[in-house]
This record gives sequence, C-alpha cells and structure tokens, in this order.
Amino acid sequence: MKLLSTILLAFCVASLAIGIHQLYYYEVQEVYWILSLSVLLFLIYKWVNSKIAEKEKVEDKATEKQQNKKNTKKQYVDKENSNFTPPKKKRKKRN
Repeated sequence: MKLLSTILLAFCVASLAIGIHQLYYYEVQEVYWILSLSVLLFLIYKWVNSKIAEKEKVEDKATEKQQNKKNTKKQYVDKENSNFTPPKKKRKKRN
C-alpha cells in the first residue's frame, strides 16, 4: 500500500467516525457534510488504488517482455559451440 492511499484511507475512516459520533448529538442535516467528505475520500482512495494497480500491471508486462528478450538473446549467443540450427523458411505453395 502506498503512502497516499494509506493517508486517504485513514482520513476516510476518521471522518466517518467523527460523522457517526456527531450524529448522536446533532441532526443529519448538520452532519451531512462530514459524512459526504468520508464518502468522497473513500471514492478517491478507490480511484488511486485502481491507478496504482494499473501502473503495476504495465510494469509487470514490461519486465516480462524484457525477461523474454534476455532469454532469447542468451539462447543464441554462442552459435559455434552449440547445436544451433536456424529455423527453416516455409515454402509458398504453388497453385
């Protein structure tokens, strides 16, 4: 969990707790803004987490791609001493 998402979740829970506490003493109309703030912070928290997860997916794909490139390069580095045979070209069929 990133620092920003942790802070957002903490403020969300704190504002919800304050809002519920204030509901015991005041009416809903007077406490509505605190509860709305809590919901808004929760929505921002979910949005930030989805962006972080999306960014991690892209990074994972990039590292996987790099890993595959490294593996193929290592395979054919020493062509003289290995049993390397290049793939045969497929012939086109004549009509």
